Amino acid sequence: MRPSGTTYAVIAPQLRPFAYNGPTTIREHLLTARATDLPGTGFRYENGNVETLAEVLRRVTGLTTSVLLSEMIRSKIGAEEDAYYILDGDGVEAACGGFSATARDVARVGEMLRCGGAVGDRQVLPEEVATTITSGVPDGYPRRVRFPAAPPDSPATLSYHDLWWIPNDPYGSYLASGIHGQRLFVSPGLDLVAVHFGSQVISPDVPVVPLLQAFLRIGEYLGETR
Repeated sequence: MRPSGTTYAVIAPQLRPFAYNGPTTIREHLLTARATDLPGTGFRYENGNVETLAEVLRRVTGLTTSVLLSEMIRSKIGAEEDAYYILDGDGVEAACGGFSATARDVARVGEMLRCGGAVGDRQVLPEEVATTITSGVPDGYPRRVRFPAAPPDSPATLSYHDLWWIPNDPYGSYLASGIHGQRLFVSPGLDLVAVHFGSQVISPDVPVVPLLQAFLRIGEYLGETR
């Protein structure tokens, strides 16, 4: 979830540079997209891919992103509080970032996924959606592509699949990662869901906080003490 400078300008007019004359809505921004390589031949995290997927879902379902998320997931997991999106000038929700919800409700999403898409005896999402996040990478896909910002002592090489970061650890874990330190860590093998909200400084002078390693150690410790 790392909005580019142009993405910031689209969803946050107050951040537009002087004399800015670029796209002013998400759809206008998407019209500027151009292919940079053949599918499956490389990896680059790009907000436009997420925004394109969200636009496809809106057109296929006829629902806004917020209504779709509410109807399919949040209304079925016992969410306690409203969630909020950043909107562009057309009133379209940003999908690559700017989502706001309570830690408890974010944890509920993670717990539902950890349990194979179910809440109790109610199947919220098809089990396959949850269980193939780490196992459904197509043959030949460059699965072990390292995320450039990963600390050198990361426990494993990170991959990216189904919009989740994959640590490739022995526990089938996966991670949603926000630009300023927000994390949702789901580990079926460790029976662990962890949520972290933060305001991480983005600067080469500030070391990256090893949250992933911390989540893994917490899960391993809890497993040892059960």
